[in-house]
Amino acid sequence: MGERNERGVLNHLIETCKDAERGFRHLAQHATNPALKSLFLDLASQRARFSAELLPHAQRLGGPREADGTTAGALHRTWIDLRAALSRNDQTAVVREAERGEQFSLGVFKDAIEGLLPPTVRDVVASQYAELQQTTIRLRALDTSGP
Repeated sequence: MGERNERGVLNHLIETCKDAERGFRHLAQHATNPALKSLFLDLASQRARFSAELLPHAQRLGGPREADGTTAGALHRTWIDLRAALSRNDQTAVVREAERGEQFSLGVFKDAIEGLLPPTVRDVVASQYAELQQTTIRLRALDTSGP
């Protein structure tokens, strides 16, 4: 993350949410199980909601930088493509990539809560962090052996 101030932290959270939104939509394209595809699309919508909730707070601090995701997010989606190709869209591999992305998001949100975050947005981020923790639990519990 470039800026180490409240605005920079919020921008990084928004970029992380945009990356996750694109990542989950990307994973949905690789999911052959309809329930898994639906879950990934729901999680993509959740991340769009997260970034929309954070945006007004960033704007109060002078507006967010133009953020359309990060290079790391784009590289992760490329890695998903490569793994899917190598594993022939093995649903377990697709879920593992979702889990890996969630671990990154959890770290970004935890750092924000523990670091430079405006008090007015701390509760919003803490609530979103709790949702991320639940998503991680859901992904770990998935049974990918179905149709």
